[in-house]
Amino acid sequence: MPRCDGWRCHLYRLAVHPAHRRQGVATALLHAAECRFAELGGRRGDAMVLERNDQAHHAWSAAGYAPEHQWRRWTKPLVG
Repeated sequence: MPRCDGWRCHLYRLAVHPAHRRQGVATALLHAAECRFAELGGRRGDAMVLERNDQAHHAWSAAGYAPEHQWRRWTKPLVG
């Protein structure tokens, strides 16, 4: 699901069912999100990708994204 705060555009949970991978589905979804970001005036796209997900690293790299090693997400559970 894409989100944009006015200049940074975030992608969360971009996934394709294993039976439908390697058919251009992720490319089409990412293209649609990037077009929407441009409509909103976004200047940078980013995605949260697990460090251990090598398959995703290859996919995001092929789409033109690169890791920013100086940043780490900080979280806090709000329930439980």
